[in-house]
Amino acid sequence: MLSWMMTAVAGLAWLPMMPFLPPWPVLSAGALASSLVAFFCRSSGRRSALGLFALFLLCSAWSSAYCQSRLDQWFPASLAGEEVVLAGRVIGPLEKRGGEARPYWRFDFQLLPGQCAQHYCPPGQPRFRLNLYQTPVIDPGGLWRLRLKLRPPSGTRSPGAFDYARWLMANGYSGTGYVREVLRPVSGSAGIAGHYNHGRSSMLDGAADDLSRYRHHAVMRALLFADRRAMDNEHWRVFAATGTSHLMAISGMHIGIVLAWGMLLGRCVSALGHGGRRGLQLIAATGFLAALLYAAMAGFSLPTQRALIMAGVLCLTLVLARQQSSWSALCLALLLILLVDPLSVHSAGLYLSFGAVAILLSVAQDRRWQRHPWRLALVAQLSLIIALAPVLTAWGFGLSAVALPVNLLAIPLLALVIMPLLFAALLLSPFPEISHAVFGLADAVLELLMSGLAWSAELSPLWWPQGGELAVLLGLAAAGLMLLPPGLPGRVLCLPLLVLLLFFPSARPALGSALITVLDVGQGLSVLIETAEHRLLYDVGPDFDSGYNSADAVVLPYLRKRGVGALDRLVLSHGDRDHSGSADALLEVVPVNELLSGEVERHRRFAARDCHAETPWQWDGVSFAFLPTGATVSDNPNNRSCVLTLSMDGRQVVIPGDIESLVESRLLASGALQGEVSLLLAAHHGSRSSSSLAWVKTLNPEHVVFTASRFNRYAHPHHAVVQRYARQGSQCWQTGMTGSLQFILSGEGVSMIDPPAKRFFWQHSPVEMCAGEDSPSR
Repeated sequence: MLSWMMTAVAGLAWLPMMPFLPPWPVLSAGALASSLVAFFCRSSGRRSALGLFALFLLCSAWSSAYCQSRLDQWFPASLAGEEVVLAGRVIGPLEKRGGEARPYWRFDFQLLPGQCAQHYCPPGQPRFRLNLYQTPVIDPGGLWRLRLKLRPPSGTRSPGAFDYARWLMANGYSGTGYVREVLRPVSGSAGIAGHYNHGRSSMLDGAADDLSRYRHHAVMRALLFADRRAMDNEHWRVFAATGTSHLMAISGMHIGIVLAWGMLLGRCVSALGHGGRRGLQLIAATGFLAALLYAAMAGFSLPTQRALIMAGVLCLTLVLARQQSSWSALCLALLLILLVDPLSVHSAGLYLSFGAVAILLSVAQDRRWQRHPWRLALVAQLSLIIALAPVLTAWGFGLSAVALPVNLLAIPLLALVIMPLLFAALLLSPFPEISHAVFGLADAVLELLMSGLAWSAELSPLWWPQGGELAVLLGLAAAGLMLLPPGLPGRVLCLPLLVLLLFFPSARPALGSALITVLDVGQGLSVLIETAEHRLLYDVGPDFDSGYNSADAVVLPYLRKRGVGALDRLVLSHGDRDHSGSADALLEVVPVNELLSGEVERHRRFAARDCHAETPWQWDGVSFAFLPTGATVSDNPNNRSCVLTLSMDGRQVVIPGDIESLVESRLLASGALQGEVSLLLAAHHGSRSSSSLAWVKTLNPEHVVFTASRFNRYAHPHHAVVQRYARQGSQCWQTGMTGSLQFILSGEGVSMIDPPAKRFFWQHSPVEMCAGEDSPSR
């Protein structure tokens, strides 16, 4: 039975990870053919193998059909930026963001069946993640007709960075956008979903008011209702640094805690008169009901739904009183989750939850620890940290050196003291004085926990392994060896493989070459240049009023992945926000030896030097220089950009910032650019104000990169600019379409490392932009 379930899991899981979707009718036909052949096969072994293959194809067909239906619900890229009028349900709560100066509200919006606008007529009920930039008049759970600007799921694509588009896909969204106008309510019954959303939002608002008197009200709201709106950056910094972020994300552990307390309550009730099978049924029913109510309080998020399915499998096993192995129950839970949503394979929580349960089962079944509870707890926590380290690394999370002792204390404190107190206080709400006293006691215990976490967070910084896919595979091998039964050979290799995961070195450029990484920071610019012994960062990308900044989101994760702990030089081309907005966030974390700027008066707080006055220099056989642009204080900010060149044996890389055609003509007239240009970052993201015909013809670059987001409001790069480069035979790339790009500059010229490719089936295929234009061969 286990082999059949594992085959079904494999059939459901592999397709969502592919760059293409085979047609589900073809897979279904293959499943039917295999079943027919198996039916007439005389050999039992072959019949079983063909049956497994048929099941694999059948599950693959279901997975393909599900994924295709999700794609059919996506908002089309051709309509991005167009206004559409759609009716749907507001799914709350409304989350206030952006601070008091320029607040806005974020919420989910699920379309009503049969909606159609601008030839967008999706099947089912797609869900969108919207921003509202006006005082909200809409109510959670209500039906409203809204004028919207939408776009399909998108985000930056860069090594080590959070993949927002993937997160949107895994969490059931068909696009993002904002509300242009709230038109009117839609008549009709709110239904069960509407009443639930309205009731939960009212409950969250009431809880926010009632709990605001307590110091740790934000943590209380997160633990009780999965309402993390009051959590600030300092909370998340402390949790990340101590390896306890999972405590604030209601998922398997929290549902398991509530399930266990519910079962304990059922056991107490059954002891009063119900024994045997009826007693087990009562225990299972009480536990599952408690878990179900908690999941409802938490909003039935996808991680909560997955945990609820796992809890349901356990309770069903008890109700049926069947002797089923723990591994079969775990596999059945995984199968049910993937049947409901095959795209769960794109959620980190799936791997962490099932990985943690599998590790705990392995440890619990080891007889050496069964007689010593504290030793069992220690070995279990140590095994979790070691075995989940490669999983955390693969998903871009840092590793905490203090996670073992902190979790050994924090998890029991949470499970045995804090959560029971919080739920007891909630149940005692009809008795305000008693409820207040219990909440106060929970707040005191939380003060003890949070103080300990804050102290522990200062002991050791997060560790970010650098080795990429190979290091992760070595770490997974170490985890597998560690979980082998005692006495089997190979366990001794666990430690060295784990050391390789943690300290796997990043490859550095050879002497006489430079690695140039054009980071995908959205509508902005950031370029990391590495030589054998030196690192230079040109611009840091944008920041926004919402608190998002590209340093934390893209630049720092990439620096960690490359093992760059300090920069020799940071160049801020000029003061515009899309180029230097994230400088403060970067400088808080990364030491910089020298900071240069094209607008020193806007960067006085950094004690920046004027890049225009810098003399050429050489690092590890690669020549660097800032070209004389003739910029003055009276020039506009774009024309004061630092123009950086790298050269090697007559081959050049040119990074001109946001200069416009005026400075381009100055540079051409001065003769400052000599030699063949192998790589050019198009000035001002491909705007019409730059890349003049004379500039394009004179430089005649082999590669051109437009640092512009896919759906930017400026329509960068301009079509006429792309055509100019195409006529020169240049290869053109846009970071918003390809993600981050890497090039190597050497004596032989510039070559691209790992040309962009489509990774998952929903992604657009990265194409060389100039190939479709009238471009001569070089």
